[in-house]
Amino acid sequence: MIKMIVTDIDGTLLPEATPVPPREVTEVIGRLLDQGVRVVLASGRPYSSLRNLFPELRERLTYLCSNGSVVVEGEKLLEAVPIGSREEISYALDFARERGENWHIDSWSKSYTESTDQAYLDFIAGVGVEIESVEDVEALGVPITKLSLVYPDGPDRHFHDPELDPFKEVFSVAPAGLVFIDFNKQDVNKGSAVKKLCDTYGIGQEEYMVFGDAMNDLTMLAPAKNSWCSERSVDEVKAACAHTFAPPEEGSEGTVLQILRTLADS
Repeated sequence: MIKMIVTDIDGTLLPEATPVPPREVTEVIGRLLDQGVRVVLASGRPYSSLRNLFPELRERLTYLCSNGSVVVEGEKLLEAVPIGSREEISYALDFARERGENWHIDSWSKSYTESTDQAYLDFIAGVGVEIESVEDVEALGVPITKLSLVYPDGPDRHFHDPELDPFKEVFSVAPAGLVFIDFNKQDVNKGSAVKKLCDTYGIGQEEYMVFGDAMNDLTMLAPAKNSWCSERSVDEVKAACAHTFAPPEEGSEGTVLQILRTLADS
């Protein structure tokens, strides 16, 4: 019996950067919740974006935000883990500033950037993220739960660049979405957050399904028995999964929506 569904959002449940999901997705999730299945949205997106995806279901969903650094049950914050010490954060931000590309940080409920590029601000805000441009993110005094660096030509090809190797010793580093490489606290990721949920609610490996498409999903896909990744996932992710699904923009055949609908109908 499936007791919990854990799903990534962009490129998995929904097409990349979808601000408003189709009504049928909301209906299927609602049916699963009515049947007593715990539905967990596990995303690199911050809570400010995830909480607005399914407003009528907000109090019934579980959110693993910012790659698992922030955990929210309904509208109650359970955990918000900074990516490192003050010195470690300064180390990462100095690198971000020197690169010459856009970047932003998440706090638990809002995102910030030192960029004044309006196109970038509009891009981030376009997926429902509350983001503000400030002069110095470190001066805000807020917990920094994720740092996202932009790689316009795609993050996967840069993930193994030697310049990132020193940071992998300090942070959890993973490609996310079409353009981001994310920094989180070492050993804090989607997988660690899912494990805590399983331990808390007594959910066994056979009792949950997990869906993801990118390297930042690998930590939650690899331990699961019922793991599903996109047909477009890189080989390393595919090797960790038992099944594949069709990308969400390809209609309903073989997509996560169809798989969830079949589960709800069973």
